[in-house]
Amino acid sequence: MTKPIPKILVYRIVHFNNLAHILKHGMAIKGHGDLHPDYINIGNSEIIQSRDSFPVKIDGYGHIGDYIPFYWGTQSIMLYNILTGLNGVQKHLPNDIVYICCFIDDLINNCSKFFFTDGQANKKFTKHFNDLADLNSIDWDIVNGSDFKKTEADIDLPRRYQAEFLAHQYLPVSCINNLVVYNENRKKDIQLLLADKELDIEIKVATKDFYFYF
Repeated sequence: MTKPIPKILVYRIVHFNNLAHILKHGMAIKGHGDLHPDYINIGNSEIIQSRDSFPVKIDGYGHIGDYIPFYWGTQSIMLYNILTGLNGVQKHLPNDIVYICCFIDDLINNCSKFFFTDGQANKKFTKHFNDLADLNSIDWDIVNGSDFKKTEADIDLPRRYQAEFLAHQYLPVSCINNLVVYNENRKKDIQLLLADKELDIEIKVATKDFYFYF
């Protein structure tokens, strides 16, 4: 008997202006026909570009840029940089950021292939896996926390903190389990989008102790 896939949530952060298109067409990588032609990228543009040519460390899996990335943890370093404008990342207001939350079993069942990592995917020392038996390679205490500062005792902590799950090319709207937003006003905006598209997706307002809004 095949072992069931564990019910683990992963998280993708997108700009609110991308959401209406995503709710109609699903999530897609750059160059895919279902990606919004005016998609707003958030995050580090150099990292995004470098992934187009960075090979996945699994034979036949192409490049990291062929995959849609999710974080295992809710409080990502990248979101911190987006909200503060640090490290050369364009700053965005928290009200413009939406969490897309998905269970990995839904992603696996709706993409042609997937892999996950024990750290930031495009780092030299990060390992790539496609066997769920290797989930124990992720430092769960780190990814589920909020402390991403390296120390003399653990200079590798930021890399491990950014462990990822990546799904190949495209994911349908049905993979979205819930959405998390900054406040009630943004929740009302998304309720209108969902009603227009006749979708029943739960919307949550972020709590500061769980999602990285401040």
